[in-house]
Amino acid sequence: MSGITLYSFSLSGNGHKIRHFLSILGLKYELKLLDPHMKEHKRESFVALNPLGQVPVLVDGDAVICDSNAILVYLAQKYDTNNTWYPEDALLRAEVQKFLSMSAGEVLNGPNLYRGIKVIGKPGDLEQTYDKTISFFVYLDKHLSDRDYLLGAKPSIADIALYTYPKLAVKAGVNLSDFPHIVSWFARIESAPKFVKEPEQ
Repeated sequence: MSGITLYSFSLSGNGHKIRHFLSILGLKYELKLLDPHMKEHKRESFVALNPLGQVPVLVDGDAVICDSNAILVYLAQKYDTNNTWYPEDALLRAEVQKFLSMSAGEVLNGPNLYRGIKVIGKPGDLEQTYDKTISFFVYLDKHLSDRDYLLGAKPSIADIALYTYPKLAVKAGVNLSDFPHIVSWFARIESAPKFVKEPEQ
């Protein structure tokens, strides 16, 4: 037993990224799903783990890691001994970091928020977030036009970080007919061994 515990919500896209990567790495873990409607993520016991009161949080022995991107980096560095998912090359690591930043920037304010407004009922401007989603999809589709994955021929934690919320935005109604390279990228990720399906909504 690895001694890993993951705290998340059932519909959390960020939590899905971690479940997906834990599966790829073949790590056993305990999943503790919090109820956001009961504000379990704001209770004292959880805030002791993450003072921001946000999921996901990964506990690995004495280590407590908050933020999905930080968790992906931690898991890759600790458990991916071949550096397959977080390559050692400085330029490739810079590229990974660029996409991790996008997941917390363009994706957060585009696909993530679009899905949140439309499906979960978060406040916000649906039209504006749709426009941001399309702008990001234009960029992503062009980037993927000459490569299978974000860094090239092989997947990395950048692909894990960027997959979930664009896919959830499509489930929420964004049409991919103008973005064939994203469609192919989705298919490659979903057909890989140990893929964990994203939330239904």
